[in-house]
Amino acid sequence: MMANVATSLSLEDVFDLSLCCRHFQYLITEDSFAKRIIHAKAQFSLEAQQAEIDGRYARALRRLVKRRRAIAEARPYVVAMVGLADTHVFSDGKLCYVHQDLHEDMAQQWLRILDLHNPSGQETVINIPRLTAEAIPRSETRQNYSFSVIHNAEGITSCLCSFTLPEPEDWLLIIDTEKHELVGAILLESTIRLFVRNSESYLYYGTHSEYGADGFRKWVLRFFDLTKRHLSRRKIHLSNLVGYEIGSTVCFDIIDGYLYGLSNQTAFEVEEIDWTSYYYCFRFRLEDPDPHKTQIMKKRDSWRRQHAEGPIDDRWGFLKLEKDERTGQVRIIESRKEWLTGQSGNRRSYYATNVVFKNEGEGTTDEELDDNTENNLPDDPLTMLLESSSNPNYLRPPSRPPRSVHSGDDGTLFGLSKTHLRSYYDSSETFLDLVDDPTPLAPCTQRLRIRAGKRMAARFMKLQETSASSSVQGHREKEKAEEVRNLITMWPGEPENGCSDPTSERLSRLMNPMGHQGNILAADDERSMVYATGGTADTLKVLVWLSFDPATKLTGKPSGGLLNSPATPVVGCANGYARSPKHDDPGGGIIQGGSPGVTDNHPLQVGASNKSLSANTFILIEGASGWARTEKAMYTHLPGQYV
Repeated sequence: MMANVATSLSLEDVFDLSLCCRHFQYLITEDSFAKRIIHAKAQFSLEAQQAEIDGRYARALRRLVKRRRAIAEARPYVVAMVGLADTHVFSDGKLCYVHQDLHEDMAQQWLRILDLHNPSGQETVINIPRLTAEAIPRSETRQNYSFSVIHNAEGITSCLCSFTLPEPEDWLLIIDTEKHELVGAILLESTIRLFVRNSESYLYYGTHSEYGADGFRKWVLRFFDLTKRHLSRRKIHLSNLVGYEIGSTVCFDIIDGYLYGLSNQTAFEVEEIDWTSYYYCFRFRLEDPDPHKTQIMKKRDSWRRQHAEGPIDDRWGFLKLEKDERTGQVRIIESRKEWLTGQSGNRRSYYATNVVFKNEGEGTTDEELDDNTENNLPDDPLTMLLESSSNPNYLRPPSRPPRSVHSGDDGTLFGLSKTHLRSYYDSSETFLDLVDDPTPLAPCTQRLRIRAGKRMAARFMKLQETSASSSVQGHREKEKAEEVRNLITMWPGEPENGCSDPTSERLSRLMNPMGHQGNILAADDERSMVYATGGTADTLKVLVWLSFDPATKLTGKPSGGLLNSPATPVVGCANGYARSPKHDDPGGGIIQGGSPGVTDNHPLQVGASNKSLSANTFILIEGASGWARTEKAMYTHLPGQYV
């Protein structure tokens, strides 16, 4: 009986039910019972995937509920400084940051990779000059170059290295950071809007660089087999993918063995007459990027909005793909700031749309893509405008399910320049911002806070007894009562009675390091958030990490450096400092890398003159290297002034 009751409740309700009585505690402590609940409610969550490995389903259930609530209530479990960096990238739970001693030359430049989902007190450290010398031998004597991390996933880190040689050259370096191996180097034709996505076995990189017959730039992809070390000669042209700003108008992602591409635009030129907007979404198997097998969403499944709904402030929008934790359904998550139905005020709203394709292995033809069986009108905006109101076969815009729309707020308290991260957590039904909220006494001093908006069902209003003549008005009141509202939470909270305590002061120093304010760049994932603050010509940025995962533990932290409690949000900081090893210091524990591979793009052996290389040339790496090591994480030895 309890199993039937539990499976009909949400995970949060099951958790609360277990706290009502000690006889119900088995709901969240017995693995066999928790397994059934997890499979029914959150089979595709990160915690469920971990439980499939270790069998600890009860722990996964508790961890999942606490994570969702920590996000909804804007109460992270850990706040810590984790490093100093010039640039950084946070993805797949890994923090990749470039550290350089600004008082030394370029020989003191290091790429450090820290696993924040499973911090062990150690991190991978890569000597960038040695790495580039091995990947591109003729660049060893060059001092003027730029190095940045593009992407990290599944233990593969992709970096961009640009040199000013006799002619400018841009190289994509592919590194297996777990095996400390340099997989290869690719000379790029272009770096315009360069992006990289990869799984364990396949890597795709693309640029917005090739012009089509219509004169507009188009996306083009290249395919690399990580297992065989093979770069395909063929280019994949995405001629129908409109948009160029990744994360705002387009996005790319790898999910369950497919490469997905998504755009919230369908035309290079906006049609101003009764313009209806659709998503353009496609996918294909990673191992078989055959254009004839590419699947594309049909229009009847990809409706987005109508122009008549009101104008959009594109500066606030974001676009992403993610899997639903309960069903595993891939969903489009988009945020738009709109002036709806001619209102004078604007509002941010968050929309979720299910991605629907035909059966696997079946491609989508152009005829099928444009086939709207319910719309027999000519494909002309003016004709559609004149005929749509009278033609019964016209395809009307579908109604949005209530649960697919989260109406936020106008966000007028914080302008765009004060809002440094805008995100949405579908599993928690919460939008989350990182905002700068200075106090009235210090309006020019940075004070970063998390602002979360949890969707809550509004209370039903008591309907007054009305006569039959007023039943319509009563129905409208009931509809208004059933609308949702947002529970807004700000963290850290304001000091009680205007008096700050030592913990609040310490937290403020952690989130806003003295001398390192402004120039904020933030990113997040399902469990945590990382942002960089500060940074000038003479100083590095400070990296601050906020984790909503109750199981987070910073292993290797000095005693007393982290206030940790399984059930209470805490703050932590680091002390001490360890300088980066010198360029000529062999150090200890160097793991040799480099292994032979196969390619059809004329592999070049290291040591060759390579005086004339064509673009998209793949260099095959062979021989031992000494550019990678594992050492203590920087967060265990940060300078004392950051405490």
